[in-house]
Amino acid sequence: ENPFQKVAVRKAVSHAIDREGISRNLVGGQSRIIHSHCFQTQFGCTDDVMKYEYNPAKAKELLAEAGYPNGFEIDLHGYRNRPYAEAMIGNLQAVGIKANLKFLKYSALREKVMGSKVTFNFTTWGSYGVNDISNITGRFYKFTEVDYARDEQVKSWLEEGDTTIDRDKRNAVYKKALNRISEQAYVLPLFTWVANYAFSKELDFKPYTDAVPRFFLSKWK
Repeated sequence: ENPFQKVAVRKAVSHAIDREGISRNLVGGQSRIIHSHCFQTQFGCTDDVMKYEYNPAKAKELLAEAGYPNGFEIDLHGYRNRPYAEAMIGNLQAVGIKANLKFLKYSALREKVMGSKVTFNFTTWGSYGVNDISNITGRFYKFTEVDYARDEQVKSWLEEGDTTIDRDKRNAVYKKALNRISEQAYVLPLFTWVANYAFSKELDFKPYTDAVPRFFLSKWK
């Protein structure tokens, strides 16, 4: 039995993980938690969706509602930032979920994920610097090999947004899709990563949030 087939379990996990604590104490810098499965600067992204605050008591209540009053045991797969994964495992343990960390090389994890052999995983996505929501939602919710949700309604909205140049229409349908993704807790967006740049004080350099450094715009003061 896969516990994550129950929305109450997915919501329980969403309430169990202290994203703010991990972002502040482990990631540091200007990292901040996110609530939508997209980056805020991407066209079509909105944070105006259902939010899951850190609430272990609520997590336990939802687990009991789902038929797991004593929690359950599950493998958590990951490939980078082991301390973040270990912190999440501690959060899950506190509500009764025993998560066993399976830490793999990226290539090995990717093969397992694409082969539908992973139930629960901690991974990252950078959209290759493309500042449009379609570069993330299109990958994870349009029935690709990594789409575990397989939600026809979400797919329909995304296809509608991906095939028009009407900005208002795109924003509207993407918001519907992001809202359903959040309401169903198909994924728990965690936090933003931090890109660090070291440069001479003599250099006029501006970093950008899409992680693409425009060195060609830099100049000596």
